[in-house]
Amino acid sequence: MARFLTIDIGGTFIKSALIDEQFKLEMLEKRPTPKTNLDDFQASLDDLVASVRDEIAGISISCPGQINDKTGFIHSGGLISYLKLYPLGQNLAQKHQIPVTVINDANAAGLAEGRLGNLLDVDYGAVLVLGTGVGLALISKGQLFSLRNAELIPLLQRFQTRDKAQNNQEQAEQRQIGNQFFQASLQSLFENSGSAVNFINQASQVLNLEEADGRLVFEQLETGHNPDLNQLFQDYCRQIALHIINLKGLFDFDRILIGGGISQQELLIEEIKRQYDLLCQEQKLLRDKEEFKILSCHFHNQANLIGAFCHFQDMKASIES
Repeated sequence: MARFLTIDIGGTFIKSALIDEQFKLEMLEKRPTPKTNLDDFQASLDDLVASVRDEIAGISISCPGQINDKTGFIHSGGLISYLKLYPLGQNLAQKHQIPVTVINDANAAGLAEGRLGNLLDVDYGAVLVLGTGVGLALISKGQLFSLRNAELIPLLQRFQTRDKAQNNQEQAEQRQIGNQFFQASLQSLFENSGSAVNFINQASQVLNLEEADGRLVFEQLETGHNPDLNQLFQDYCRQIALHIINLKGLFDFDRILIGGGISQQELLIEEIKRQYDLLCQEQKLLRDKEEFKILSCHFHNQANLIGAFCHFQDMKASIES
């Protein structure tokens, strides 16, 4: 069975694995992402590809930023600023003479969860990926859809139809609350306050750790003995809950998943749910609460690797058809 190299480029680390057509992963390594130098970045990828070139039939990549997923051209690299206007897919394909695909990292996570994970067969869902930054993927029945895509129309119509059942006063109250929440959430996104990396760094400082250590942070959170750490954690989860309320209010999703390595912490998911419920109670936003679910990604921090390969398969099928 053919195997492929799948790569997840993050703001902190580049993760890689070998994957087969049954989505079985054999993890390779995790190496630091070069901070400022494009040449170092390209050299690191070339070294990684060369180490397995004779074993693979293609390369799938997930990467932050705005990406042309048909050509692998990176228009903006998100928090990796030196990737702006960089033809990553074309460069690797030409240098190593192998098919290469590139997709936005949050969209990769969305594809993995929509095809194989916790959004399988869900009508309308989203994945909120918490890493160095915050990513968002919108999923409907295993397919990505975009804020620019006409496929949003049925979802918006669903939201509007539901709202017609409310009286005018309720609608006005919802709009006012929605505007307040939307402005607060935009400010939060601008400040990157949803960053899991930033939270772990701040929490490690609270604990006076010499280096950031997510494992130790959550061990201390489990004890509940540090009031400052507990408050920092609650504030962080409230910011995530705020994003979720905005998404739910705008699009009426059935389910939202939390992704990224931090999503493996059950304490995080439970606290986000608790903060979501508190915000709903404070703002009297309790409708459909029983039907709406907040879950972790099934694949956690491997979702990007698996979803990148889902995209590779889609592109291959498109070329062959």
